Amino acid sequence: MGDKTGISWTDATWNPIRGCSRVSEGCRNCYAERVAARFSGEGQPYEGLVRVKTTIANNEERDPGNRREARWNGTVRMVPEHLADPLHWKRPRRIFVNSMSDPFHETLTNEQIAAVFGVMAMCPQHTFQILTKRARRMREWFAWADGGPKTPHPRDVIESHARAALDGIEEGTPVRREARWPLPNVWLGVSVENQHAADERIPELLATPAALRFLSCEPLIGEEVLLPAIVAFGSAVWAGPKVDWVIAGCESGPGARPCSVEWLRSLRDQCAGAGVAFFLKQATETVESVLQGDGSKRKPGGVIELPYLDGVQHVAFPEVTP
Repeated sequence: MGDKTGISWTDATWNPIRGCSRVSEGCRNCYAERVAARFSGEGQPYEGLVRVKTTIANNEERDPGNRREARWNGTVRMVPEHLADPLHWKRPRRIFVNSMSDPFHETLTNEQIAAVFGVMAMCPQHTFQILTKRARRMREWFAWADGGPKTPHPRDVIESHARAALDGIEEGTPVRREARWPLPNVWLGVSVENQHAADERIPELLATPAALRFLSCEPLIGEEVLLPAIVAFGSAVWAGPKVDWVIAGCESGPGARPCSVEWLRSLRDQCAGAGVAFFLKQATETVESVLQGDGSKRKPGGVIELPYLDGVQHVAFPEVTP
């Protein structure tokens, strides 16, 4: 079955890595920290990965105003028993890789990241969606994997590390191999929460070899994001690397920062002008008169899931070339 998820742009999640640390404003209200805090007690999967602080209201421990704040402590670890999960999922699906971590965290070794990619190479029936805030680390890892003409093919490098990591866990597991590079079943994406993140991460994404590239402009905070239209998206005369898909949405949960409907319109229009698939994941109820339409689903905290923007629900996925 895979780990089911409520994330509307994917079918399942896969977390062979646990733990993270904050790197930008988009991390301030991290949902993964809150989830990890719920499973961080003794014997729980996220034990030792988060710091949990309870702010006591009115000096009474059981006061309903008490607030538990969680934050990653920077420890990151592989989870060997979950590395092989996709090998057992027979039905093809879109899989969000490391929804509870960053697959290019700086404390991971190149070999550990290679093991994850090796498993993806062994599962060509699935589509893997990788999202990172560490775009430079991602580009540098690909340069390491593709070490030059005198080194093994990157596909062989990552598969060897995957088999080493799976040794004793998946003995005799029959797998298929994806022979092409970059892996055509792996989509690479970067988080773009504001203009600073766009300017820093999009060029790194474009410089990284990928079958398909995407942006997650969620949570969209602080300002309208203007994306480099020709360089990022391509045009009739542009044959270089491009972005194929944009996901957008507001922040949700405690302390959520506002997201203007004009920012969402801007991203929609930029994508429409460049022929890029646009997916509007969620928006706040404060702009309900503009966004609400038949079929929208409300989520806790005043958020509308898959909202209508100016009467249209934007749930496009990128076209994939076999």
